[in-house]
Amino acid sequence: MTLVNLTAEQVPDSRFLSLAGDACSMPGFDNNAFDIVHSNSVLEHVGSFANKRRMADEIQRLAPRHFVQTPNFWFPIEPHFRTPAIHWLPEPLRIAAVMRRKLGFYPKAETRDQAYEILSDASLLDVRDMQSLFPNSAIAREKFYGFTKSLIAVRG
Repeated sequence: MTLVNLTAEQVPDSRFLSLAGDACSMPGFDNNAFDIVHSNSVLEHVGSFANKRRMADEIQRLAPRHFVQTPNFWFPIEPHFRTPAIHWLPEPLRIAAVMRRKLGFYPKAETRDQAYEILSDASLLDVRDMQSLFPNSAIAREKFYGFTKSLIAVRG
């Protein structure tokens, strides 16, 4: 099993190979080099929609099957900030919120630059985004108390 992260990590099991890589560009692998690609809560962290497209294209190139999970934009709690509705607020209010206190996984921003950096770390997707990125995949919905918490592109 090949694991690709921003940095390679030591893995105690010889069945795993850990590599440093960019999920948006993996030219070191041939088309269909893998049986399946699995990605859990990565797609929302690669930056622009163009980068999300590049990652989705790589996933579909690398394997005939995939399972790609990402948090849903329309779920009322933003999972990274662990705060209700913050992702729906206008940017100036989100800047003010992250400069006021630590939220979720993020420290309190000390400067506006740091606040913008924190806010740009994750941009959530909705069903239409996932359908656009994975047109030949079924989009499954992980539910939590009737709300769609996560979206999962499944092929194969």
